[in-house]
Amino acid sequence: MKRRHTIISILSTLLAVGIAPALLAEGHHGCSFNSVAGTFGYTVTGTRNGVGPVAGAGQLTFHRDGTITDGKQTVSFNGVIADETYSGTYTVDADCSGSFVVDVISPIAPRTSHVNLVWVDDANGAKAIFTDANTILTADAKRLSPHD
Repeated sequence: MKRRHTIISILSTLLAVGIAPALLAEGHHGCSFNSVAGTFGYTVTGTRNGVGPVAGAGQLTFHRDGTITDGKQTVSFNGVIADETYSGTYTVDADCSGSFVVDVISPIAPRTSHVNLVWVDDANGAKAIFTDANTILTADAKRLSPHD
């Protein structure tokens, strides 16, 4: 019985060692400033206390140096429409999570926004949530152009 358990353990280990490189080759390779760089289009939906429903669509560019530029969006603040621009900085971790902070220039609601996100689909998309107080906003993004 003990010999059988040992053989099964050895075979399991060999199988895992043999399969792991193949799984890594086919699976996720991690993220870096280099892999997430590029222009993304997105939609945002949710609510803001004191404002009501919020929805928007826009695009931004993540650069390899950790900056965000060319941010522009059209946002509806409870039916009041605003065209906004923004720029800022971001972080990215090897597990494809990250965050960014942008300064938004807006005719209605100038602000600094804080966002946590995770890049998905080999960094061809992202899911995000705004972390500012009194804000419940989420975003879905998709890569529009290759790395900058």
